[in-house]
Amino acid sequence: MKTKMWNGQQRAAARLPYGLALATAAALLCGLNQVQAQRVFLENFEELSLGPNVEEILAGAHVWTHTPPAGWVQDDSKMPGVGDPAKNGITEWAGWSFANKAWWVQAAADQRRSEFALGEGTVMIADPDEWDDATHTQGLFDATITTRAIGITNSPANSLVLVYDSSWRPESLDDGEPNFPVDADGNKINDQTGYITAAYDGAAATEIQRWDSVSDSPNFHDHLPNESVVIALNNPAGAKSLVLKIGMEKAANDWWWALDNIAVGTPPFASGIAADGVSFTVRIVEALGKGVDQTKGVVAELDGTAVTPIQLSQEGSYVLVKYSQAPAVFAPGSRHTVKVKYTSKEGTALEDTLEFTAPGYTSVTATPTSVTATITDAAWLTVAETKGIKFDLDGTAVTPSSVTRADTVVTARYSQTNIFVPLSSHTLTVTFTTGAGAQVVDPVAFVAPDYVTVPASLGTAAGTGAQPGMRWRTHQLATARGTTIAEAEQELSGKLGDNIADVSGAGPNGYFAIDYVNFEQAAAEAGHFKASGDAPENVDDLNIPGIPGTTSSDDNIAAEALTFIDFAQTGIYTMVVNSDDGFQVSAGTTNAPTQVILGKLDGGRGASDTEFYFKIDKAGVYFFRLLWFEGSGGASVEWFTVNADGSRALVGGTQPGALKAFRTRTVAEPSVPTGGVSSISASGTNVTINYTGVLKSAATITGPFQPVAGATSPYSTASTGAQQFFIAE
Repeated sequence: MKTKMWNGQQRAAARLPYGLALATAAALLCGLNQVQAQRVFLENFEELSLGPNVEEILAGAHVWTHTPPAGWVQDDSKMPGVGDPAKNGITEWAGWSFANKAWWVQAAADQRRSEFALGEGTVMIADPDEWDDATHTQGLFDATITTRAIGITNSPANSLVLVYDSSWRPESLDDGEPNFPVDADGNKINDQTGYITAAYDGAAATEIQRWDSVSDSPNFHDHLPNESVVIALNNPAGAKSLVLKIGMEKAANDWWWALDNIAVGTPPFASGIAADGVSFTVRIVEALGKGVDQTKGVVAELDGTAVTPIQLSQEGSYVLVKYSQAPAVFAPGSRHTVKVKYTSKEGTALEDTLEFTAPGYTSVTATPTSVTATITDAAWLTVAETKGIKFDLDGTAVTPSSVTRADTVVTARYSQTNIFVPLSSHTLTVTFTTGAGAQVVDPVAFVAPDYVTVPASLGTAAGTGAQPGMRWRTHQLATARGTTIAEAEQELSGKLGDNIADVSGAGPNGYFAIDYVNFEQAAAEAGHFKASGDAPENVDDLNIPGIPGTTSSDDNIAAEALTFIDFAQTGIYTMVVNSDDGFQVSAGTTNAPTQVILGKLDGGRGASDTEFYFKIDKAGVYFFRLLWFEGSGGASVEWFTVNADGSRALVGGTQPGALKAFRTRTVAEPSVPTGGVSSISASGTNVTINYTGVLKSAATITGPFQPVAGATSPYSTASTGAQQFFIAE
């Protein structure tokens, strides 16, 4: 993931008077006899069943799938690391994928993806930028996807066009070893390339589009985040079927190509529909000299009922047909059918039918003990929060503990005494009233976040921490390495080369004494805690200890912070690392510092937050380790917790609610637990658990856990029946 700036584009539309459209619409109903459709194919991916996130940190219950529409064929065989989840990059983006656009935008930190306004709901995506955020075998992104056979028997020669909506952001010649190959002279060769081929009746395919990313190439396609593409297919006479192949190749840690509303037909035909909460817009494509006779008007039906007034406008190659039912609001997630009837310039009466799903109006996030609903005002919907916001959580009415507004955003939050089961699925139904007086009932599915329980056996008594602060060790390489946790651990252990960091100010074993982690490579402001921030977050960013190194470099850094944290209270804790690039936080002992992994970001990124949760069942002092690493460019890291009221506090800081941190412990290290679950796999109706130690089970996550009689590893149990939780210790 990267941060770059680039220019957007503007579009203009010319409108026809309402009266012209209305006065002549009757001709379509009584003055013409033949009615036909000229579109032979349309795929908008809205029928795909989406599942939960896998490796992307942003949780969602129905956000992503790797399964294409029926009859489509996906080929990821050339993707680096294919078949090995540990070496194929971020799973969601290992090849062509299908995702909810809003989730994709948020999961990828936007970076101009949100400008794909023509994309609605589920879109098809190749995103090498996100794919490269996890370890993969050396190689370039290379994947294709092929449509089902499209019947074109009745299409005259050279009559068809391909139409689709596109978001394309190119990048090239900037990524090399170790993650990506180079040429014989060591030059970088990445060149994000997208292409489309067409094959008729099983014959050899012909390339109909090629976009690449090298600016002086004849196929260079500049960054266009929201583009509608029309391509003449030049279909041969007598052809009966058409198969399209869409590919992305030669991409490294580059940007993306996203597509939606892929259609084939003889112009004019309706190629797409967009909807908000109160209106829809149908787009009728004009091409090959064929178009709509707008003087004869357009009729639109919504769910079988004619609707007026219809607004017509011209935008590029499209006639736009828009209807608004404001102030009435479509029910969130409701499915609707729109039929448009119009006349071609050749005098043929035409009609097209499309469907749309009304958007949801509420986004929901959760912690293990709370759920928050956010509703953002739009031009077509404002929230009258003073009339109340109601919650229903999994069928039970609950009362929001707070409802606040900040500019155009209304936030309602409910806190509970119970703790969500990790990764459990829930539905929050939010009921609110619009400024126009319409009541909206918006059911939103969400997945509770994962969290880990820190074994009580790792803790020692309260007050056993000594010497406030942390110990920090920096290692720096003279040569580049990948941005992964595994490579950072190798660097710290000295396996990748000598340390060129300046450790002249370090103490025994190369450790610096620090109070907290709030570092930036040049002591510039980064993250949340900075000199210009509001109190109590107005904390100076500090230089990374030992950086710049002995060669004045500030790249290729790996470091660890070791500390003993005093947890005075039991319960769920929210911890955050803001980092550029990755990190890992673990709990254990000084002899086994990574016994329990609590949170991580295994890859590269600009300075961003990763929030994670863990549970402390026994108050006391626990050993924690922060591993942090950076490749090149920016370098910064903050380590903090979030209080129940949403305020932040550095670990070892002075802010209210800050956890106390210590450099040493006054008692002996506890013993490392000898048991643990190493893997869980499912096959058919059975679940198999591999473990060491004693396997225990309970009906609830809070226990009590009892030994499983006669269990040996691997242990198999049915996935059906009553819910059970397992631990090994």
